[in-house]
Amino acid sequence: MPELPEVETIRRQLQKELVGAKILAVKVINGKKINVGAREFVRLLKGTKVIGVSRRAKMLLINFGNGWTAVIHLIMTGRLLIKSASQEVGSHTFVIFSLNTGKKLFWEDIRTFGYLKLIKTNKLEDFFRNQGIGPEPLQASFTPKTLAACLRRFPKKLVKPLLLEQRCVAGIGNIYAAEILSYAGVHPKRRAGELPDAKINKIHAGMKKILNEAILRRGSSTDNYVDAYGNSGEFVPRLKVYGKEGEKCLYCKKGIIKKFSLAGRGTYFCPTHQK
Repeated sequence: MPELPEVETIRRQLQKELVGAKILAVKVINGKKINVGAREFVRLLKGTKVIGVSRRAKMLLINFGNGWTAVIHLIMTGRLLIKSASQEVGSHTFVIFSLNTGKKLFWEDIRTFGYLKLIKTNKLEDFFRNQGIGPEPLQASFTPKTLAACLRRFPKKLVKPLLLEQRCVAGIGNIYAAEILSYAGVHPKRRAGELPDAKINKIHAGMKKILNEAILRRGSSTDNYVDAYGNSGEFVPRLKVYGKEGEKCLYCKKGIIKKFSLAGRGTYFCPTHQK
């Protein structure tokens, strides 16, 4: 699943391509994962101007000048791709937006797990609140105290599954949770209530460091992820534990990376420095 760095990469690219552009035409090929009917969807968006592209957690937000926002969650295999007007339509295309720039925006999804919801822009905060989405880790307002306060609300929960829940911090998934906890020297099964301040501070620092580095490398293409131009991210060679089962730990230089299942997700860690 594309996580914060991957979605932020796409957001930055779409911002350059879409903001100020006018939607000349909208073609709905598969409307099953849209929250309004195809005709209504076209009626609301055709002729509108894109005034902003933002991100919340793992969701992309395309803001239109008529007061509506498209909230797009790519889930596992969703893609938002900028293409030339002459490129063919793929078998997994859901929607095509034709722009006055001569380009098109394709929303595709191979496994059809993703969704697009048209929501009134002034109702977005209500939507995210109802989804239980926590604070953004890269905002200045997200401090170690912010993280600690949330972790201590759930003292019996295991730290890695708690990070994946999105309540304490938004946008972190399986890849970056493993990387952050290894950086901090915290075992994935450590209970949140057992973490001392020093470890919470280290987790917080790891979030800032690793997520920012991954964004600079346009994310991690461990599976189906590509950016808005169809290119793979370049952060995978810099991953320290994820996908490294059987390899020597790059942090302590002694332990061997192991993998086990935790809350239904493959979990990588070093048993030597993540005790």
